[in-house]
Amino acid sequence: MYTIHFQGMNYQCRENETVLQVFMRHGVTVPFSCGNGICHVCLQRCDNGRIPPKAQKGLRETLKEKGYFLTCKCVPEDNMSITAPRDSDLFNRAVVYKKELLAPDVCRLLLEPATQLYYHAGQFINVRNPQGGVRSYSLTSVPREDYFLEIHVKRVPGGKMSNWIFDELSENDELEFQGAVGSSYYVPGEQHQPLLLIGTGTGLSPLLGIARDALSSGHTGPVHLYHGSRHSQNLYLQSVLRTLSERFDNFHPVSCVSGDSASENYRAGRANDIALTEHTDLKGWRIYLCGHPKMVESARQTAQAAGASPLAIYTDPFWGLADVADTGLDDSDSDTAERIRCAERRNYPDPDDELWTGLDKGRLLSKILVDFYDHVYEDPLLSPFFEGVTKQRLIEKQYNFMCQVLTGEDVYFGERPRNAHHWMVISDELLDHREELMASSLRRFGVPEYLIRRFRAIEEIYRKDIVKDKPWKKILFGKELPVEGFDEIIMDDATLCDSCQQAISVGERVQYHVRLGKVYCKTCRQDVRE
Repeated sequence: MYTIHFQGMNYQCRENETVLQVFMRHGVTVPFSCGNGICHVCLQRCDNGRIPPKAQKGLRETLKEKGYFLTCKCVPEDNMSITAPRDSDLFNRAVVYKKELLAPDVCRLLLEPATQLYYHAGQFINVRNPQGGVRSYSLTSVPREDYFLEIHVKRVPGGKMSNWIFDELSENDELEFQGAVGSSYYVPGEQHQPLLLIGTGTGLSPLLGIARDALSSGHTGPVHLYHGSRHSQNLYLQSVLRTLSERFDNFHPVSCVSGDSASENYRAGRANDIALTEHTDLKGWRIYLCGHPKMVESARQTAQAAGASPLAIYTDPFWGLADVADTGLDDSDSDTAERIRCAERRNYPDPDDELWTGLDKGRLLSKILVDFYDHVYEDPLLSPFFEGVTKQRLIEKQYNFMCQVLTGEDVYFGERPRNAHHWMVISDELLDHREELMASSLRRFGVPEYLIRRFRAIEEIYRKDIVKDKPWKKILFGKELPVEGFDEIIMDDATLCDSCQQAISVGERVQYHVRLGKVYCKTCRQDVRE
C-alpha cells in the first residue's frame, strides 16, 4: 500500500483507509472535528503525490491549486508527502471598489470579495497588510441588501495598519482578509423586543449594520441607537441615520458629544451615560455594545443592574484601539490584532411558562425532538457530528436542557453548550441550517409561529457558545483540557481495536484518543519509520 510522509516520519496506509484514519491509528495529533468533510478543520497540504478529487470537494480553487485537501476524505491513490497549512494561504482576497473619508479620521472601504462570503451585519473580518500585520474591522453591510462588504477604519496615530489603509491602499487594489466571525449581530426571534445599541467611534459601523438588518427584517420593537464621540466632527453618517429614522418610525438615533460643547443637533455627554439614564428598566431588552472596552464594560454592568439579562447583552470591545491609545502599542501588533473575546459564564434565561405550556408541558416537545433528530441523523451536513452517539441519548439530553430553560427546574445535569460543543467546528451558516430544521419540526406539530420565534430566540442565546472556526479547549473545574491528542492506558476490560477490530486483552497497554476515546492496539502502530 501507499506511504504517507509527514513531519519527518513515514506511515503505511491500509486499504480504504483515509489519511486522517492513518494519523489516528499511529497517534499523530492533527486538528479535526466533524470527520466527514463539512468543517474543513482537518485541512492539510500535499507537497508531492496525487490528491483524489473527493478530498478537495468544497475547497476554494486557490486552495486546490496549492495542494490543499481534507484528510478525512482522502483515501491515498499514491505516496503522499504532507505538510501543515501555511497561514498565508488561508486568507481570502477582495478588491477595494471604493475608498472615501467619512470623517477626518474615519475611512470607509467597500470591498468586493473574490468568493461569496456568508456573514451577518455586525460580525468582523481580519484584514492583513503586506507586512503581515492583522487587524479586525466590523462589517456594517447587510448581506441581502448590499453587494459590497463595508468596513469603517479609524486612523490611529502611529498605527501601521490604519496608516497603510489611509495612505497606501487605493481603489482597485487587492487586500487579504479572514472571516467573517463574531457573535454580535441581529438574530430574528422576538420582533417586538426593544433593542438598545450603544457605540463609540467606529463602533457605529457594526451597530448601524445591526440596526439596518433588524429594520429590514421587519423588527417592530423600538430600536434605539446611541453613538458617541469626544468631538462633533467625528460623528459621521448623520444623514444616513436621519434617513433611516424617517423611513422607520421605530428607529431612534441619538448622537452624543462628550468633549466639545454640543450643538442643538447633539446630546452633551457620554453615549452610554445618556442611553442608560433614559432607559432604566431593561428587562426583556436586547443590548448591543460596541467600541471602547471601558465603555463596553461599564455599560454592560449598568445594563445588568437595570434588569437586562446577561444572555441578552452582546458586546464587541475594540481592544486594538484601546491598546494603542492607552499604552502606545502598534495597532498591527499580534497581541492586539484580534479583539479579545472572553467566554463569560452563561446563566439560564428567565423561564417561559407560555412556551412550555404551548409545548404541552413537555409532551409535545418530546415528539418534536424525535422528529427533529430523525432529520438530523439523515442530514449530510449535521449527521457527521453525531457519529457513535445514540439518537435517544441526544433526545433525552436536549429535552432535559430545554425543560430546565423553560421551567427553571433543576433537571439538566449535563454539560453547558460551550463545553458540550467545544470540539465541534460549526459555522453560522451550519447553525442557521440546524435552526431551520428545528423550526420545520415545530411547524409539523402545529406550534404557532410566535412561539416558534420565541423558541428560536432561546436557541440564539447559545450561538456564541457554539459557532467557532476552530475547536475550543474544554474547561472543567476551571482548568483547560486538551482538545486533541493521545494518551496510553492499561485496559481493565477486554475490547476491540477501533482500527483493525482485533481483540485487546485485559491488562494490555493501548493508545487512546483523549476526545473520542478510540483505542488502538500495538499492531496498528508498528508500520511507521523515519
